[in-house]
Amino acid sequence: MQQCFRFTEDSRQVLLRLCYSTLTFKGSSMEDTDKLNLEEMLMCPVCQDTFKDPRQLSCGHTICMVCLENMMDHSSDGPFRCPDCRESFGPIVEVQKSYALANIVEHFRVIKRRRQEEQTTNVYCDCCPEEKTLAFKTCLKCEVSLCKEHVKDHLELLVFTGHPLVSPLGDLLERKCPHHEDKVLRYYCNASMRYICNVCTLESKQHNLATEASSVLRRQLTEYMDQRFEMLKAQIAESRDNLQKEILRQKQRVIPAASPLNSVTVVLLFLWFIVLYYAYNYSVENQMLTEALEKQQNRVHHVYSTIEELLVGHPMKRHKPLETGEATGDDLIEHWNGNVS
Repeated sequence: MQQCFRFTEDSRQVLLRLCYSTLTFKGSSMEDTDKLNLEEMLMCPVCQDTFKDPRQLSCGHTICMVCLENMMDHSSDGPFRCPDCRESFGPIVEVQKSYALANIVEHFRVIKRRRQEEQTTNVYCDCCPEEKTLAFKTCLKCEVSLCKEHVKDHLELLVFTGHPLVSPLGDLLERKCPHHEDKVLRYYCNASMRYICNVCTLESKQHNLATEASSVLRRQLTEYMDQRFEMLKAQIAESRDNLQKEILRQKQRVIPAASPLNSVTVVLLFLWFIVLYYAYNYSVENQMLTEALEKQQNRVHHVYSTIEELLVGHPMKRHKPLETGEATGDDLIEHWNGNVS
């Protein structure tokens, strides 16, 4: 169960000093244990991580604000309980922000992050295993990092003549040649834009000779391809001209054959217009005849109507019939006038 702390100003200062000394003190066997204890003291019992926006319950225990909200959302069916002491609270949980603990956690994070950055950037002497002494040089041949005290042998003894000393390197494996595992990267190749070893340097010289030979072959091949390209261009141009001439001849052959067809088409169209003209005249004459016939019929009808009216007003006497059995309307009128007179 997490211990219950009510931070006062004095306890805050003590814990801050403990935090700083734990993360900055070197060479003590108690360092890892003290650091672990401090991390446990600043750990949320819910998320098992360093406090984020710590809030203190009325029972004295502290949890993150986000963890508190999540627990209250999932405890809607029952009373809220402290995750450490299991003390139950009413529907309203009184909490207050622990500003002292929040400042301690923030200082702990800053110092821890700074310590991690120092561990990743600093290179220590490989000959000082008990103390972490900063390295002064790294020997690429011995593959060790040396402090100012241990590098003296490399600078003074003749046996170490030819051992390249460079600035401290954190990871010598990064300086191993990927093509020759027993060699270390020492030189920078401008052509390949990468670091190379001694063997790569010799291979690079041979590569340069091969590159020169390949350049000559490439130039000769380019000249040959250019000549072939010009020849192909000339052949293509000649073939295009011949094709255009052939197309023109074919067009000239097709045009005379098409002329009679055009003449026949014109004649047919002319005849068709003539037929349409006569059809139109026939329809007009037919309409005129129809109108004249209708006028003649109206005239005859009018004559008969007049005769009927006269017969009704003057009864006819008995007269001898006409010699002919058929008579026209004009004959009847003349016969009628004679009888009346």
